[in-house]
Amino acid sequence: MRIREAVLLVSVALLVSGCKGRMFPAGQGNLSADPAASGSSQEAAQTGLKVMQSLVRTENFQGLGFSSADQVKNAQLGDPLKIYSVPLDALTAYKGDANAAGLLHDAHKLIYPVTVDQQVVSSLSATQRDDGWRATEFGNSALTRALVAHRASKDDFVVWVPALKIYFTARGEGEGLVLTTIMDDPRFEFKAGEAIPASRAFAVLQKSASGYNGLPQ
Repeated sequence: MRIREAVLLVSVALLVSGCKGRMFPAGQGNLSADPAASGSSQEAAQTGLKVMQSLVRTENFQGLGFSSADQVKNAQLGDPLKIYSVPLDALTAYKGDANAAGLLHDAHKLIYPVTVDQQVVSSLSATQRDDGWRATEFGNSALTRALVAHRASKDDFVVWVPALKIYFTARGEGEGLVLTTIMDDPRFEFKAGEAIPASRAFAVLQKSASGYNGLPQ
């Protein structure tokens, strides 16, 4: 094993041992790693799954969503969800236009649910960088379960508003873009499972975005 790879695995193991089941806004997850770049997101995800399986221990399995350290041996990848983000400046400038899909920016990232016996227990992310795709984040079980629970088909994708820490599953395009909230959010009176035209959802979010002070919410 090369020295660089050995150092990487030791660093990742230390990170895993301290994870506490956090969500993953703004590029954060339960664990961030940097395996070698792959030519496709699927290849990167398969590599990431092997990394996850090699790093799960009795002291960290719960933080990654597993019920036991042995459970990870049966882990498989589910159908990925592509992520689109909505930048704060685009949201604050939104004027209620019909084509709300214009606010979406490709995040060059996919979330792969990690399943055991067809149940979502964890996840990993594959991120596209200049040199290819890499597995970058592991864990985020609560968020991933919510996304999968409100996914109507494998073609659905994720819309993420980082500044407001809110996620939707989404389908359609152009003026037909529809967002589905994945959990109750009293800030905006959104209910889990509620399908909302994107133009209306973004109009509601725009009011909060306009007064956003940049502090964590």
